[in-house]
Amino acid sequence: MRRIPKVIYLTADEIDARIRDRENVAMALEPTSDEHRVLMKEIAQLRVYSEAKRWMASPGLRPVT
Repeated sequence: MRRIPKVIYLTADEIDARIRDRENVAMALEPTSDEHRVLMKEIAQLRVYSEAKRWMASPGLRPVT
């Protein structure tokens, strides 16, 4: 299984760019192939990371001073 390298250090926009790149590669593959399945799983993980980054950066989570 491939590991996603240091995604935690990327911004949500950079993660979204990786998602788009991987989606383009996945579209070129046969939908029933193992590589396509692995890419789709990685895309799903990246989407979660991106959403979490955006949520953590939201103004509602900032401490009130």
